[in-house]
Amino acid sequence: MDFLTILERPLEMANSLNTEVSVNTQENTQENTQENTQENTQENTQENTQENTQENTQENTQENTQENTQENTQENTQENTQENTQENIQENTQENTQRMDEELGRERDSPLFLDHHHMSSPDEFTPEIHDQDNRGEYRFQCPRAGLFQCSITGLVFRMEGEGEVLYRTVPWDWRLLSQNGKRPAGPLFKFTCLKGSVCQLHLPHCEIYNSGGCDFLSVAHVADDNMDFICPHKITETHIIINISGFSAYGEVKDEDSPTVPIRALVLLFYKPPVVPKKRSILNVLLLPRNAVIREVQEEWKRRNGDKYIYIETNSHCQLTPNQKYNFSTNLTDDYLIQPKDAEFVDFESYENYIPTFQLFIQTVVEQVNLLLKENGGEESVWDRHVWLPASPTDVTSTVSAVSPAATPANTSTPPGSIFIRRHRIALETRLGILQPICLRLQVCGVLIDEEREEVSRYTKILQNQALLDMVVRKGARAQEHFYQVLKEVDPCLVKDLEEQTV
Repeated sequence: MDFLTILERPLEMANSLNTEVSVNTQENTQENTQENTQENTQENTQENTQENTQENTQENTQENTQENTQENTQENTQENTQENTQENIQENTQENTQRMDEELGRERDSPLFLDHHHMSSPDEFTPEIHDQDNRGEYRFQCPRAGLFQCSITGLVFRMEGEGEVLYRTVPWDWRLLSQNGKRPAGPLFKFTCLKGSVCQLHLPHCEIYNSGGCDFLSVAHVADDNMDFICPHKITETHIIINISGFSAYGEVKDEDSPTVPIRALVLLFYKPPVVPKKRSILNVLLLPRNAVIREVQEEWKRRNGDKYIYIETNSHCQLTPNQKYNFSTNLTDDYLIQPKDAEFVDFESYENYIPTFQLFIQTVVEQVNLLLKENGGEESVWDRHVWLPASPTDVTSTVSAVSPAATPANTSTPPGSIFIRRHRIALETRLGILQPICLRLQVCGVLIDEEREEVSRYTKILQNQALLDMVVRKGARAQEHFYQVLKEVDPCLVKDLEEQTV
């Protein structure tokens, strides 16, 4: 091997090495690039992910907070509205159910709750009156479900639907009451429901709500010779409420040993005018519990005495204490007699007999008189009224006024407004229409003031009529005349109908 060949071999090896180095360099570069890319990608991804997570978290938090706030507000509003609506419906349904049960005494599962949940006071009706088997009976033809109050008896029926109810008062069985340690606290009503549509009954009571007397009330359920007692579902200021599923007779009773407290009462007047040539007249004074049926008192007096006695319309409301003695007096100076001088108010004997507590015998013809009722030995009167007495059926030329017996009488003819109210008081209590225009005109005339008009509006319909009439009568003949003229203007058909009945 020559020297040149030896020199060329290292050169070839060197070149070959350079070539391989170059190739390897490229390959390594590519491989390293790929490996590094992958490694770096992974590393960078991790690093960037962490960095970006932090950065993006802050940025996205702010952006997302704004975006999400708007989106979530809309979404949440819709979702919450639906959720809250459902929740509120459930909550309000429960709350309203309890409230309505308390106010109206309604059972939660009663169908009336769904149909008449808006009712807060009963609709008033005047029943048909039938004289069957020589006894008065009331008939109520109910058109629909709801609460309905009788304008004569004060009873309230809760009806499940259309139906017919017959009812009347019947005597108490004193033997059954005594055996159970009870006494009457109201009339005993016998019911017949032809369709079984009454689910609740409201009986009027005469207790003063905050006096404690209501704590001793219950309702007697009388069927044949059996008597059981029902605890009230609720007692309001005017009524005791019971749930019923059948009919017979129901009436309020009170424990015989219950404490004696004042009750709401009535002073009713029946007058026998003088018959010419005689001048004598008799005024009968009845003390009755407030829940006595006035129409039945009038009918009983008419049955006993015919047309000899006239019922005098006046403000009869007062408060009396059972078993308390009372004195009755007048402003007459002579020619009169009162019997007895004092008498007890025995409320539980007053639902059937209707016997006078006092009688005023007048020896001269009197057109007007002041009447007072006081507790025996008391100074303040519990009932004080100025009363116009009806004229004799025949003309009486010589008259003496009880207000000033010694004075020479002037023209003392009774004003037509006073006569109208006296004759038609009961009908007015049930037939007066909307009171707002009447009250406004009476206020313009100076008969009522703002506080009195607002006081009238606080009552239910029947009580509104009674309260307005009480205020007018209490203010005297001039106020009664204004009322009469206002009613002729506002409701001329009612006035004409009532006056035609007395022709």
